[in-house]
Amino acid sequence: MTNRVHTFARLENKERLTSFFTDIFGCELVALPGSMLVFVFPNGASLSVEFAKDALDGKQPWRGAWLEVKTEDPSALKKKVLAAGLSQVKHPISNRFYFQAPGGQIWGIAEA
Repeated sequence: MTNRVHTFARLENKERLTSFFTDIFGCELVALPGSMLVFVFPNGASLSVEFAKDALDGKQPWRGAWLEVKTEDPSALKKKVLAAGLSQVKHPISNRFYFQAPGGQIWGIAEA
């Protein structure tokens, strides 16, 4: 697997999702023509988001991909996530901290 991911989100989440990736994860935003944005993480990994009407909504998070981000300071990132008002998601067999990003994607925080 490479360090690139492509996901889908609903257009109404575009602004909140952009703020999430730039403010919480510190990503660089790369706008592409059409309905897609690319977020480049500080470690060089990238995630593209294509905005589509039929993307999963926030009520269906368990049906989408679950992603994890590594950080040197998991507790600091967890505090930023909670301060931003994002909801924690409990996994039935994992004690990792997972949360739902704007647009419905589920993210876990892992120590680097």
